Amino acid sequence: MFFKEINHYGDLGLILDFGSDSSQQISQEVNAICALLQDLDLPQLNVIPSFNKIVLSFQNTKNRNQAQDIIERKLAKINLAKSQKDQKLWNIPSCYEDNYALDRELIQSVHGLTKEEVISKHTGVSYYAYYIGFMPGFPYLGDIDPSLITPRLTTPRIQIPARSIGIAKEHTCVYPKVSPGGWNIIGQVPFDIFNLEHSRTSLFLPGDTVQFQSVSEKEFQQIQSKHFGLDEIIKEFSK
Repeated sequence: MFFKEINHYGDLGLILDFGSDSSQQISQEVNAICALLQDLDLPQLNVIPSFNKIVLSFQNTKNRNQAQDIIERKLAKINLAKSQKDQKLWNIPSCYEDNYALDRELIQSVHGLTKEEVISKHTGVSYYAYYIGFMPGFPYLGDIDPSLITPRLTTPRIQIPARSIGIAKEHTCVYPKVSPGGWNIIGQVPFDIFNLEHSRTSLFLPGDTVQFQSVSEKEFQQIQSKHFGLDEIIKEFSK
């Protein structure tokens, strides 16, 4: 196991520490243990996973201390193989044309690539969903082709269009809602990836695999015009 220790985090929190490194293997363990914590029905207010940490918050110290005892006992005998939950493989249509790719030409210039090479490199990788962060439904997907690794924008935008595909350092993402942001925008998906009214809420969940598929602007608009609900998207674009 990568898990190191559990400690108090502020006045009313716990933090599970998996070390300082980050990798898909560490993330898989983080996500498996995070799922176990949620199934324990502890009196926590929130459970927040990241690349190599899990933070839990509680309403009072009694709840926190009781939860720590329970978690320590469970982790002492956990079987991670049995803790893995069903994960989905997504094949997501994506348009990389100028109207949807605010920073594609910048990435081309930085790396000396053609438009076709940028698209091919971005769609040529199956991305692992490390965790959901920054805002509800925002997936951190990795790892991108090394030749596309690009720092965040020097000056973040005040407004990124919803459904935009971004690149920052080793990761790619999809913005679930209109938002400020500093990621390099290279495309867009034709449907929403977050819905508070659905039991799944977020289309992509930690542990899922996401593959982007380049479509023309006409194909993109045709898919967009169907106004898929989350259930229809799951049926059509995942397995």
